[in-house]
Parts: sequence; C-alpha cells; structure tokens
Amino acid sequence: MQLSRFVVSYRNVRDGEHVLYSVLSDRYVGIDQATLGAIGRWSRGASPARTDEKETQAALLEDGFLVEGREDDDQALREHLDRAAGGIPGEMHVTLMPTLACNLACDYCFQKEHPAFGKMNGTTEEATVEWILRAIDERKLRSLHVHYFGGEPLTRKDFVLRTAEILSAAMAARGGTFAWSCTTNGVNLTPDFAAKLRRFGDGTFKVTLDGDRETHDRMRTYRNGRGSFDQIFENVVACASIVRIRIGGNFLPDQQASFEKLLERLDSAGLQGKLESVRFKPIIDTQKKKASCTGCTGEGETETLVQLNKSIERRGLGSREQRHETLEEMLGPCELHWKNSYTIDPDGRVYKCPAVAGIPGMEVASVGTRADEKEAPLLVLRPWKKCGDCPYLPVCMGGCLGSKYLKTGRTDEVACKLEAFETSFREAVTKRYLAEFGSTEEWSNAA
Repeated sequence: MQLSRFVVSYRNVRDGEHVLYSVLSDRYVGIDQATLGAIGRWSRGASPARTDEKETQAALLEDGFLVEGREDDDQALREHLDRAAGGIPGEMHVTLMPTLACNLACDYCFQKEHPAFGKMNGTTEEATVEWILRAIDERKLRSLHVHYFGGEPLTRKDFVLRTAEILSAAMAARGGTFAWSCTTNGVNLTPDFAAKLRRFGDGTFKVTLDGDRETHDRMRTYRNGRGSFDQIFENVVACASIVRIRIGGNFLPDQQASFEKLLERLDSAGLQGKLESVRFKPIIDTQKKKASCTGCTGEGETETLVQLNKSIERRGLGSREQRHETLEEMLGPCELHWKNSYTIDPDGRVYKCPAVAGIPGMEVASVGTRADEKEAPLLVLRPWKKCGDCPYLPVCMGGCLGSKYLKTGRTDEVACKLEAFETSFREAVTKRYLAEFGSTEEWSNAA
C-alpha cells in the first residue's frame, strides 16, 4: 500500500493539517499528522494498527490517493489518457490557418519570416471544407469548433466569413452545432466584422497585449517598426460589448510592472466584467537563435505569473469561471494528444500540433488525398517516457513537444515544466482548499 505516484502532498496548509492532491483526478483531501505518519508506515509494509486507521486507509484507497502497487497507477494513467484523447466528447476541433503571413513582425514570433504573399487558395479551401465535413460524418460527431489562426487570420477576413458561413450551415443541416474562436493580433478587429462573424455561431477573439504601450510597442511592431498598441487597444474597447474577447499577453521576467500597468489601463477603460478572460504567459524560446513562441511556463517566470494572476483576480478582470479555474485545468494533455483535433495550413497539410504547422514532413494527412492518417511525428518516440515518476505527467505529457522541436529539431526530448508546476500547483491547490475548508481570513491570505 502506497501513495499514488501522481499524488503530491502540501505540508501544514494549516497548523498540523496537510493536503494530499491527486494530479490524475484533480481531487484533494485534508489529513492530520497522525494519518500522514500512518501512510508512511503503510508504504513500508505495515498494516493499519487500529479500526480507524483501516477505515482511513480504505477511504484513501477508494478515492485513488493510495494504490496497492505500481500497476494500479499505470492502469489509472492509461484510462486517464484514453479519456483525454477524446478531447471534448463529440466535438471536432480544427485550427484553420488561411495564411502564415502577418501584418506585424513581433520579435519573438516563430512565424514572422513567412512571406507576406502566402495564403490558402480557393481549391485548397474547398478541399479543406470537404475534408472537415467528411471527418465529421465518418466519426459521427455532433459539434465542430473552428479556431482561426495564422499568421494573422484577419488579413483574410473573406476566408474567415466564408468558411464560417459554410460550416455553420453544414453543421445545422446535420443537426449539430458550430462554434468558432480566433487568435488575432487585433489590428484588423472591428465591430462590423465581429458582428458579421457572430451571425454564424458563438465565438471568442483572443487578442494579445504585451504589457503597457511602451513595452508592447517594443515587442509587437508593424513591419515598418511602428508600434501597434493604440490601434489594438482601441479595437478591444470598441468590440468588447459586441463579442467575447480574451486578452493574452507574453512577458519577459522583468516586465511584471508593465503588465500591472496594462491591467490598470484595462480596468480604467471600463472593461471589468466585459472580458471573457485575461491570461498572461512567459515568452518561451523555441528557436536556436531569436524566434520563439508562447505556450509553456519556463524557469524563473512562475512567480511573476502567480503575482499577475492575483492582480487579475483582485481587479475582477475576466469571467467568474476564470477566477475559479486552476492552472492545471488550462494545461494538457494538449490537442496534440486529442484524436479529433487538427491544424490545417495554407497548403492543405494536416497536423496534430499548431506549433509545427507549415513544416513539411510534420503533417499527418493532406486535405487533397484520402490516404490513411499517420501518427504525429512528435508522438512516435514517446518522449514522455523519459519523465519517469513525475507526478505531473497526466497533465503535461512531456510539455510542449512542438516548441521543443522548433528549438532543437528533435522529437525525442521533453520540455520539462517541473519547477513551474511545483510552484503553481501549490498556489492553486492550497487556495482552493482554504476557500472550501478554511476561514475567510485564511482564504484571503492565500489569494
């Protein structure tokens, strides 16, 4: 009898009270010092000494905090990953990339060198729509979520509106549902366009603001070097009452003050309660030289992320649902591991990971053929087997394998987030626990 290897313990969350948290099931339980000591004895082969210990052991075993042996953990992990592979039950999630070009040239963007003329042509667009609907029918799925991405997808507003209209009508004819999301730099986001796209289904825009004006305009410039903050911020304010907007931002370790100023500006603009969410992430190097992408928390930035999240909550920015989310619920296993999730680039190549879209040889299929789908190259070597007994494996699966490939060119390495997980999970779990079982003062201190 032993603790599951996917259980982490947090000592003295309150005096003499400890918390066990299962990463595998996202559940926690409070125990006292006597129980903690008993668990140590059980793991060394001792049997429960008293009736109350037997009852405690049985309850912890039933809830998955304790396991009889390693094989039980292995089986539970397999079942968890099988469920995760389903993604959102009954739904296909497709990221469409009408272009890899962009009207900005952000310093850290891994796609900024793509030629300005690259875009999906009409023949490939028709084949893409057919491929999506054929997959929907073959798998008997009832829901379709299309994520418009790039490059900058709103340089192809015609494509976005046209495909949304066709796919929305096609899903309605099948008795299903259609939803959309769009990751945009916000430069071309207008109330008129937002209203038109909303006609075809529920959706959200994710817009990036990298700190206050001074910081943002160093990072996210037009190709002529001019800053983009004022135009983007103006568009966000104009559209926030028309459509749901999520604010994202990518920070460097020394930029916390700049992002605090951005939060103050969002608050002052009257956006409290109008934004779907506000989430910031560190800039993660994914190239051998300069370029990078954003996706995974890196070493040294975790504390900044924690403090910014507290500031977001204190100001009431983002939805009520976001303020009750925990970090682990926003992480993997990512769509790379989902069986009904794909990314399609402007040439009609189909990928399992958007980070490697546009790279020939990393695709799993093509919209122009009916050949069998191959396994994603990022998954073939099962790099997460190197992670050993890491308790965070169920939500991480080796981290962002796409960004690791962009940096190293290898598919056998993991992007370890252990330091970030250890900090952020403790923050999230203890806060949730005290909110449920602690006093108001204890919860406030944790928040």
